[in-house]
Amino acid sequence: MSTLYIVATPIGNLEDLTMRAMRILGEVDFVLCEDTRVTKNLLNHYNINTPLISYHQHSNLQKVEYIISLLAEGKNLALVTDAGTPGISDPGGMLVQKVIEEFGEDVKIESVPGASAVTAALSISGISADKFFFLGFPPHKKGRQTFLKKILQSEYPVVVYESKHRIIKFLEELKALNEASGVLSPEEGEVAEAEEFESASKKKRKKFKEEKKPIHLTSVVVCREISKMFETVYRGELDSIIEKIKSNENDQKGEFVVIVGK
Repeated sequence: MSTLYIVATPIGNLEDLTMRAMRILGEVDFVLCEDTRVTKNLLNHYNINTPLISYHQHSNLQKVEYIISLLAEGKNLALVTDAGTPGISDPGGMLVQKVIEEFGEDVKIESVPGASAVTAALSISGISADKFFFLGFPPHKKGRQTFLKKILQSEYPVVVYESKHRIIKFLEELKALNEASGVLSPEEGEVAEAEEFESASKKKRKKFKEEKKPIHLTSVVVCREISKMFETVYRGELDSIIEKIKSNENDQKGEFVVIVGK
């Protein structure tokens, strides 16, 4: 039986690779990777010489069929991303689904757990994470406002990823929407018209206020470059966090995890 290993790789410090992951990467026939240059750097660090096959979100059907054929031949493969756990805001999940559809239980799919930016950020946030929502990357355009509203309306802490190109925009939009939210319609999640609110019964108006009032964005944590040399954690008032990131261009570089507490 062939095995497809889903292998977590370091999100920063190369020493974060587990001993089991190191062994698996050295034993499999091929490593499927997002960027061969990044993965080659990791394998070289541990003197691993396993051949690499490029697999990423733009890989065509022919590449997927090639991977399927390798498993059919009895080859063992390891799937990695540039950093973190495959399938988390990553196309790895689509490959796993395809393998399941093609082989059922005839190919073993095995997790080799390790680093994940979501759990790493939550662990140092100081925010209770017994329950939380992970929403991945915000949409660039379509659906962006709806995405932001979901964050504000969630009863649990929300974790999102954001890039260096849009981190300030994201935080400022979150702040602006929260301040402008006023009285929200529970049914539509939108700002209620003043006339509608005024004409509503006293009981309904009270319910609107209690259920949908703007939150105080004081429990926000922004983590930058987790597990890397310039790891930085910003905590506190959203205004203060935005100002700190804006005031230093170096703080606007890298990869970000944002946690909005409740």
